Amino acid sequence: MDIPNTPKKPTLSAELKKIIDQRNMMTIRTRMKVLNALDEIYQENLMKKEESLRIQAIQEILSSEVKYLRQLEIIMEFFMKPILERKLLNYDSYITLFENIETLYSVNGELLKELNENPENIAQAFYKLAPFFKLYSVYAYNYKRALIVLQEIQQNYSTIAEFITSQETRPEVSNKLSSLLIAPIQRVPRYKLLLKEVLRHTIPKQQDYIILQASLVEIEKVATHINFLVAEYEDAQKLLELQKNIVGQINLIKPGRKLIRQGPLMRVSRRGNTSFRRHFVLLSDTLLYCKGNPESLTICCLLPLNKCKVERVLSNGLFKVICIQETLLLYSENGDSEAWIEELQAAVNKYIECRKTLRKDSSARIPVRRIRDIEKENFIEKRCKKKRPLSINEAIEPLADNSKIVYVNQDSESVFSSENSNFCFAFKRFKRAPVEVEPTVKEKLRFWIDGLKKKNSKIETPNRNNVFHVTKNNASNLQIVSAIVM
Repeated sequence: MDIPNTPKKPTLSAELKKIIDQRNMMTIRTRMKVLNALDEIYQENLMKKEESLRIQAIQEILSSEVKYLRQLEIIMEFFMKPILERKLLNYDSYITLFENIETLYSVNGELLKELNENPENIAQAFYKLAPFFKLYSVYAYNYKRALIVLQEIQQNYSTIAEFITSQETRPEVSNKLSSLLIAPIQRVPRYKLLLKEVLRHTIPKQQDYIILQASLVEIEKVATHINFLVAEYEDAQKLLELQKNIVGQINLIKPGRKLIRQGPLMRVSRRGNTSFRRHFVLLSDTLLYCKGNPESLTICCLLPLNKCKVERVLSNGLFKVICIQETLLLYSENGDSEAWIEELQAAVNKYIECRKTLRKDSSARIPVRRIRDIEKENFIEKRCKKKRPLSINEAIEPLADNSKIVYVNQDSESVFSSENSNFCFAFKRFKRAPVEVEPTVKEKLRFWIDGLKKKNSKIETPNRNNVFHVTKNNASNLQIVSAIVM
């Protein structure tokens, strides 16, 4: 049951204005004077109330800043310093765990100093130090990695684990190290809320109103950047987890690539009489067609999103993905076909839109590095130099440029045929059965001449009628054979 809010009690000036309006006890001139006086009293009381709330918000910033700096001091005094002195951790783990703590302490110590000197000048203090708050972005990006290192330390190294536990139970600490390490992550969003509260109770006519607005904008930029880096780190971790589950040496890690969605889908066979469960992985630029369980995935092929189209077939969740010469008829057993369709279509549209901003490759636009290459006329030979075969890791990279389906492994139950895979850029080309062709008369004659060459026979250059004069040296006599090339 909802409890109704307590109605606000009207002020004395509001009640007097209501009575004066209802009863005609004064002349118009006198009434206007009284109403104006009541408005001035109301505005004055409102300003006093707003100023009081503004002071409370500033005091909240000061008190929370003192508490926050104390948390950083505890980390440095009871964890960083003794661990470094006793050499309980190697240097890399130490840096990962406590990166930028001392730097953040210096920046916030300077902020607290500015606030204590002139609490009313809070806007100027934040505006002055706002550029240094970008250090929080670096800390936020490494924060989850620090938690992973802390968890590994506590599980695998008993000495350092016992030390951390003993320090956490001290009366001066009374807190978990993981809870202390999250304090810098929460600080910038806290600044954003507190500055909004101060700005809400600041009258626009005040001198620091504009500076306070500018400070809030800078803090919001830092907060947005932190959220972006944290999301980027989480996306990278998801992609790394996917990479661990892929069978083979295929590298899926690529700058800007994100994991959007993955899960099982049922693929209907070409005849339509049966279906097979396959695992699909939607990346920001590619759709992976896999088989196997989620912990051990074998990639069958990679479908470039800029060549894909998604179409609904029936209202009951059946849809098809068309990519160049391949068509996949799919549906979900979990009832999330609609979610797959929407995310696939959104990913395709976004990827195509991003590719429009890229300059198209041109084979004619190849810069000449050195002038002497032109003089020697050897720059064409360098460009046409035969390239070595691509490895599996290198072969996946041209996908974004060639926009072709990349076949990795043959799916025995798939619609992908060996003939189609030879048409596209494939990791493993399918062998064709050898076909015996009857050699022509000209080819037979060539084979015969090659055999004579191996026996030290003398063969003259053919004349205009394609007549070869062959002198065959035998032990007994000399034969001259003439053959016309058909």
